[in-house]
Amino acid sequence: MVDRVHRILDANFNRAGEALRAAEEYARFVIDAPGASERLKRARHSLAQARNGLEARLGGVRFSASRDILGDVGRAAKTEGEMARRDAGAVRDAALRRAEEALRALSEYGKLIDPGAAAELEALRYEVYVVEPLLQANPSARAALNRALLYVLVTTELCLSDPLVTAREAIGGGADMIQLREKNMEDGEFFRLASKMAGLCREGGALLTINDRPHIAALVGAAGVHGGQGDLPVHLTRRILGPDRIVGRSTSEPALAERALADGADYIGVGPVYETNTKKHRRAVGVEYVDWAAKWDKLPFFAIGSVNRETVDFVLAAGARRLAICTAITKARDVAAEAAFFKEKLLAPRNGK
Repeated sequence: MVDRVHRILDANFNRAGEALRAAEEYARFVIDAPGASERLKRARHSLAQARNGLEARLGGVRFSASRDILGDVGRAAKTEGEMARRDAGAVRDAALRRAEEALRALSEYGKLIDPGAAAELEALRYEVYVVEPLLQANPSARAALNRALLYVLVTTELCLSDPLVTAREAIGGGADMIQLREKNMEDGEFFRLASKMAGLCREGGALLTINDRPHIAALVGAAGVHGGQGDLPVHLTRRILGPDRIVGRSTSEPALAERALADGADYIGVGPVYETNTKKHRRAVGVEYVDWAAKWDKLPFFAIGSVNRETVDFVLAAGARRLAICTAITKARDVAAEAAFFKEKLLAPRNGK
């Protein structure tokens, strides 16, 4: 009987690992979701550690030693649709079901050896449930995010002209993303402005994010939401928006970037690099944090905070490949020309690349 239990554990550790890898590849290559990809990678590593722990608990036995491929009565049993997949989404769904079922079997049979390890495997199954909504996103939004280089933050009081005119000119100059940021505007007025901004961005082929108000973003069909550390957590923002939208997070230190990744954020703001009036409550983090984020390279990041004609070269030299800019563009007399200046900087070859 002991060897038979070992066979069950061996088969399900293999099933779970293979399924997690298939799901991870979907996150990494199909929808470009670094947060989900990282969580699935960690799940695979936790699974391997759980296997090693159980085998060590048995004095170094290897579950694979009990493997009997030719004697496995279920090896040749295939359901009608098991060998057919209509698209990558179907592969994802099958992998998730397989992982969850295998982890359930592991947690149940693991109780015969080590209840503590079985509890860890049960927790791993719930981690797959948490990651699942992150894998059901529309890949086009994240693909567009990955291509985005210039992100312009639009606030009425920081624009020389009408915010809609400013956004249109910024997009004309090369802005890939617009963030509508109105901290003091009431919801009704903000909704009307956001609705017009959403239409403008769709026409111009730019992504629109809404700062801090996921309910407004959902109502106007924005591409996503950007939040600060005091705003709604990423998972609650996704509950309002649904899985097809992108969620960004402001960060000012490596620990916050790591947390954003673990929470499933799609991108981060890195800054403020220099002191800025739009974030008076935050100390400047300097180009050192930009350098760290460039080397970390686990989430797309936008360097932000007094990035202007005088500072941009220092920020780019530190490793930034994307910029989030407010007043240097929105207060320019020629918004389109100023946006074009920064876009050209971002597109220019650097370090031989």
